Amino acid sequence: MTLAFGQRFRAIEAVFMEIVHRFFLSLDPWLIWAFRLTEDPWAGFLTGCVLICLICVILGDATSILARRLNRGVYGRYHDEMVRNHNLSVTALRHADKAAYAAANKQAHEAFGKYFFSQAGAFTLSIWPFPFALGWMETRFGGVPLTLPVSIPGVGDEVMYPFFCIPLYILVRIVYGRIMRLFAPYRRVLAWTGHGGKTEMLRFEELLRPEPAQTRPETAGPEGSGKEGGRHGTGL
Repeated sequence: MTLAFGQRFRAIEAVFMEIVHRFFLSLDPWLIWAFRLTEDPWAGFLTGCVLICLICVILGDATSILARRLNRGVYGRYHDEMVRNHNLSVTALRHADKAAYAAANKQAHEAFGKYFFSQAGAFTLSIWPFPFALGWMETRFGGVPLTLPVSIPGVGDEVMYPFFCIPLYILVRIVYGRIMRLFAPYRRVLAWTGHGGKTEMLRFEELLRPEPAQTRPETAGPEGSGKEGGRHGTGL
């Protein structure tokens, strides 16, 4: 029975890999042009990598923006809960209330976990096209070593395509983000996806500052009334 299950699993795996391979081959007309813009092999390869990475960054950014917009209510609740409980814990620590601090700090950590993983999910959506690009490049460049013009210590003079593609993706992503934020329409789009209230998190440095002095209200009495009446009498 175990042998039959293993054979079925391998058969399903083979069919799945064949489907994936055909899918990547179907991407050829849409992606290979980027590597044929120049006749020089190195220039064409690097140009193609940069353009493919740029396409991945744009598609991922659009997906992430849409997801953040659709889920801004959930993200906002997680964010506000995190800030509120954190501020309560700092306030409790200021007043040396250990029980209140422990309770608020625990809730703040739970809220931080929810908010952190929600933002991690949104970030994952921003990079989803890149694994598909790597899969397609594997069908084109997999197993083909690229000879470097010079030998790099610890690397040698031959590398595989990820040696260039992955660092270029990171570089393109950083440059894209900085350039796009220079344009007001893009900043408005980012604001459109904003979430959470305007309450800021208290820093633990606030504990080192003295509490604001509380002013005592004046009490009405014979002495106060006399002083007030004297001032008015002098004015008259």
